Amino acid sequence: MNFKEIGVCDQLIEKLSIIGINSPTPIQESIIPLILSNRSVTAISQTGSGKTLAYLLPLVQKLTSQQTDKTIQMVVLVPTRELAIQVNNVCKTIYNEPTTRSIAIYGGVTYQSQIELIQTSPQIIIATPGRLIDLIEQNIININSMGFIVLDEVDQMLDLGFREPIQKLLSHRSKNSLISCFSATINTEITEILNTLDSDIQAITIENQKIAVEQIEQTAYYVMMNMMDPLLVHLIRKENPNRSIVFTRSRKMADRLTALLIENSFSVETLHSDKSQAAREYILDRFRNGNTKILVSTDIMARGIDVDDVSHIFNYGLPLNPELYIHRIGRTARAGKTGKSITICTPSEEPMLTTIQKMMKQKIDLIANHPYHTFEVTKLLSSVFANKTSKNKARKKGR
Repeated sequence: MNFKEIGVCDQLIEKLSIIGINSPTPIQESIIPLILSNRSVTAISQTGSGKTLAYLLPLVQKLTSQQTDKTIQMVVLVPTRELAIQVNNVCKTIYNEPTTRSIAIYGGVTYQSQIELIQTSPQIIIATPGRLIDLIEQNIININSMGFIVLDEVDQMLDLGFREPIQKLLSHRSKNSLISCFSATINTEITEILNTLDSDIQAITIENQKIAVEQIEQTAYYVMMNMMDPLLVHLIRKENPNRSIVFTRSRKMADRLTALLIENSFSVETLHSDKSQAAREYILDRFRNGNTKILVSTDIMARGIDVDDVSHIFNYGLPLNPELYIHRIGRTARAGKTGKSITICTPSEEPMLTTIQKMMKQKIDLIANHPYHTFEVTKLLSSVFANKTSKNKARKKGR
């Protein structure tokens, strides 16, 4: 199936062709016709599935075909500043008509600079929840006539505590506005919000979790905690990646690992939420341009890192849930390329690694032959797997 067959206009198809996109992904095949036929949709889809274009293409097409005034017609709500900038860049690529404008609104920069952007009369706003609500409540932005609203990465927005800002935003929208909601998972909290949006909302699930991971070679190393640092240094030296990201859970750990890698003569910088917006953009630009070879990042930044040619992802410990793992490794193997994901974890993290493999429906190769595999690791793993085997036998017997 091609873009023409699912209703995308020739003008947008031409713009997609210029940037090397010639055929739709499964989520685009499912979502684009529904939005074009004026349906509100909610989609469960992992990173790398093409969801940004799944909503931007049909909504931009609807805007360009309508006689609209200079009021805000569309709002895309995203969890992080980086993702707001990323989505706005994609939007500008396909929506560059001289009479229209899209802007990104987010915290970490001055209100005045963003008020000046708003005064250019944009039709599309891509925003983080907190800053957008602030501007609405100060009567700087009016979205009462808005026809389209997108909630992108709504699961992460809720994880970050944005439920109240989202509900406030929805209270300002037009009752006839079209809703598009995207999430890696749908839980009770998300369902409650969706129920307030549209009783006729169409739900789409892209079941194939391998969309995000099929081009990624995944391996894992079990070590004792005190061996994680030397193993990380050893693996980076062994792999010698041209551009790589090290993911870890906390800002404190990210700063510590950056210091460790600098001590070992690597070209590295840190990206986390304690950095100012100007610093984040500067760090990402240096990483994109090849001035920095390694980026150490926290999970909160994972969805906003859109950098080509990242060959390796190093997971220093596993994240809190399997969805975050998917988002981490989704920073490599982009645009049809291949990549590697290397996880360093302790035996106590084995249950999470098992959960991740089940969700992806894909096996992660365990590597035991390395200089930091100790007797203690073998002993602990033997205990873990013996316990799991006995539980499985007990379940089968109970049946």
